[in-house]
Amino acid sequence: MDDTDMEILRSLVENSRITISQMSKEIDIPDATISNRLKKLEKNAIKQYTLILNPETLGLKVTAIIIIQTESEKHENVEKELSVLEEVSEVYSISGEYDILIKVWAHSIHELNRIVNSKIRSVDGVEDLTEMIVMERVKEGVVPPMGPEK
Repeated sequence: MDDTDMEILRSLVENSRITISQMSKEIDIPDATISNRLKKLEKNAIKQYTLILNPETLGLKVTAIIIIQTESEKHENVEKELSVLEEVSEVYSISGEYDILIKVWAHSIHELNRIVNSKIRSVDGVEDLTEMIVMERVKEGVVPPMGPEK
């Protein structure tokens, strides 16, 4: 990836609905060049085009980060089971005292409690968990840093 590829990606991150001709004008590169590079980026760097919804407009007023300890031999099963729960938006295998970190969305504390007790705790291999309720979203994003490697 060179500087031109990074400019194309930055442009898409800023406005994923930008047209090739608009991008061409912004970064001063011919349409054909952008089109060809985009095709290559879609094979390697771009996983998917998506949108970010405002959870509150959907009634999702509670966000929780939950860290989970698993039985070692059932770790992969726990990852798979948590990944299919629609209330769980992110699943990470982590190092340290806990094994998995998940992000959960709910309409209320009552619903979160139900999700934790009837869905998450019932996954075979979950030993212990700690819930943290998000009080305020200070920074939230889906794009990794794209600065130069140092």
